[in-house]
Amino acid sequence: MRPAELGAGELQAALGGANPVRALRGPVLDAMPTVARFEQELGDDLLPRADAVAAHRFDLLGSGPTELGTEIDWLSDFKSGRRWPLHHGSLLRVAYGDGSDIKVPWELSRCQHLPLLAGAYRLTGERRYLDELGAQLRSWIAANPVELGPNWASTMDVAIRAANWVAALALCAEDARGQPWFDHVLGSLLLHGRFVRSHLEWSEARGNHYLADVAGLLPVAALFSGGWEGRAWAEWAARELASELEHQVRPDGCAHEASTAYHRLVTELFLCAVQAADVLAPARIPDSFRERLDRMLAFVRGCTRPDGLAPQIGDADDGRFLPLGDYGADPRDHRHLFAQAGVKYERATGSAAYPDGGYYVLRAGGLYAIVRCGDTGRRGRGGHGHNDQLSFELAAGSEPLVVDPGTYLYTADPLERNRFRSTAFHSTLRVGGGEQNELRADDLFLMQDRARAEALVWEDTNFEGRHHGFPGVIHTRRLELGEHELRIHDTVSSAIAQDLEWTFPLAPGADQRVEISAEGLSFRPEPGWYSPCYGVREPTTFLRARRRSRPGEDMTVLVVRVLS
Repeated sequence: MRPAELGAGELQAALGGANPVRALRGPVLDAMPTVARFEQELGDDLLPRADAVAAHRFDLLGSGPTELGTEIDWLSDFKSGRRWPLHHGSLLRVAYGDGSDIKVPWELSRCQHLPLLAGAYRLTGERRYLDELGAQLRSWIAANPVELGPNWASTMDVAIRAANWVAALALCAEDARGQPWFDHVLGSLLLHGRFVRSHLEWSEARGNHYLADVAGLLPVAALFSGGWEGRAWAEWAARELASELEHQVRPDGCAHEASTAYHRLVTELFLCAVQAADVLAPARIPDSFRERLDRMLAFVRGCTRPDGLAPQIGDADDGRFLPLGDYGADPRDHRHLFAQAGVKYERATGSAAYPDGGYYVLRAGGLYAIVRCGDTGRRGRGGHGHNDQLSFELAAGSEPLVVDPGTYLYTADPLERNRFRSTAFHSTLRVGGGEQNELRADDLFLMQDRARAEALVWEDTNFEGRHHGFPGVIHTRRLELGEHELRIHDTVSSAIAQDLEWTFPLAPGADQRVEISAEGLSFRPEPGWYSPCYGVREPTTFLRARRRSRPGEDMTVLVVRVLS
């Protein structure tokens, strides 16, 4: 059904007779304080980004600034040129390895750029921004009949799109009301809400997709809160939030997907959703919800490196819910969450352990290290975890030294996908040329937890843990952080001799700042890759050493020195 096919009076009935401008400037802004804050803080720094959007120039998922022409093709991966047909969204099949990436049209059609146009209009009063907003909305609706094509295949993306459309309309509601496209967009939003509610991504192993369904429905519910449908959506979504927090967030505040980047996304979704639910259905949110949400923020603060960026542990696809003024910002900077929560970010100075999530932060003098020792995510099913057990990141002050190389791509290149999440791409020990957990070419997200990592000791500057990922082998690692060096004790327990390989991926440009030594080992620089964001990789250096172990318990002591 297209928005134009809504029955006579159906839109007004859904609004409950309410004035849509009053709904957008009242309940919607009350339910979306992030948008209200964005409006209050509008400044000229927004205009270059809004002008790029108006010129149809986008930089998404590693594309670099790309001109999309007079008419945006919403159905295409503009990086590879592949275009998806208008088949029913449920029939979409993601191709592995043909170079195309379904995430590109999905990301573009999240329409997170549209609030920039609305904000620029609000700031300057220049009609061209409002006209472009309307033109892109009409273009998108015409190109994407409800339920047809790639942009109706993922409910998460439908929900995020709806939330950003609502945000854009709220910013310019008074003047948008008189435009010929306004009611058409409201009708499409009603159909977005109905689609989300009837196409939920629930499963026993659910994660951020289902949470985004719930969170994205709430701004639409606020818009239609004058009618029974909007009120029912709000009540339902608020109930789901409480249960999803218990399901998706561990007691120490870590999201259950074994990824710092997805922890950021899940935290943002919960923050924005609870702010909306507090307005629309306040009785549904228990106090325990807020306590665990505070712990989610505490983890972000605790794991953030001295340079203000988060360590890249697990997958990262740069996903956001309402980026608004942060549109186009470095995706490794998660400190925006504190502004969205309405609290001040304060830099952490001490060590911290997050045993449920599997992260251990050590600080000594100016050195920072974070160690990974936990399950593969989603209760051992995997999804966004990597083969990174007992790996670490190391930084000296604001300078990263040893890093996790990141993610790079998902389905566009299965070989690179699995390479970036492999044991050999992390600062840990590889035994027998194998993997800690099986990496499958036919399922790029499944990762059963064979390693069964466990922490044995954690103190302010010391950590010890072990895992069982290599058949017949136990790898135990102890890390001792000093003010100028990190000492690593690696013990391999095996009945037979094993081939051992150590890898230490360095941050780009850190070659002259780190020295690694160990008796009987010679570390050599090898070409490697570092991915600062999805779709982008840049050359860096991996330091590697190899030797044969002795049967029984074989210990190696390594020293990672920070050079001045």
